[in-house]
Amino acid sequence: MGGQNFVEYVLEFIRDLTRTQIGEEEYRPWVPFIGTMFLFIFVSNWSGALFPWRVFELPNGELAAPTNDINTTVALALLTSVAYFYAGLHKKGLSYFGKYIQPTPVLLPINILEDFTKPLSLSFRLFGNILADELVVAVLISLVPLVIPIPMMFLGLFTSAIQALIFATLAAAYIGESMEGHH
Repeated sequence: MGGQNFVEYVLEFIRDLTRTQIGEEEYRPWVPFIGTMFLFIFVSNWSGALFPWRVFELPNGELAAPTNDINTTVALALLTSVAYFYAGLHKKGLSYFGKYIQPTPVLLPINILEDFTKPLSLSFRLFGNILADELVVAVLISLVPLVIPIPMMFLGLFTSAIQALIFATLAAAYIGESMEGHH
């Protein structure tokens, strides 16, 4: 029963996060997307935080958390961008693009720039935090290999979980924002 309770708790958590950010009426179709993002990032981050993979050198590189690679975080951010454009176009049709000239057409360049900075900030935030965590642990392991890195590894687990939560929350918030009436 313990495993089922844990899975139900995780699913309720993801459902509640999605409902809070997107809204009561339109959240259901987005639960799988937000849940997949959260769980992928969470498991990827923890795989890097639990095991100091950077210590093990391979002939063609090194082992590290998938979210330690900028390509992975950019792909996740671009998926989020595609999702919020789809959500807005699906809900409002072509009138979705009217948000770019609201409240005044003078803000058109700023509103377009906002859509480019959202995925940029999502990807760099996740990449930078996970890379920094893994580098700190790798340096501590190389300097003082026994006891000192352990508290940093626990801090890394906490940070990794928070980063997954932040990414999923912002993705859901961006989707909810694209479907609401005002900007």
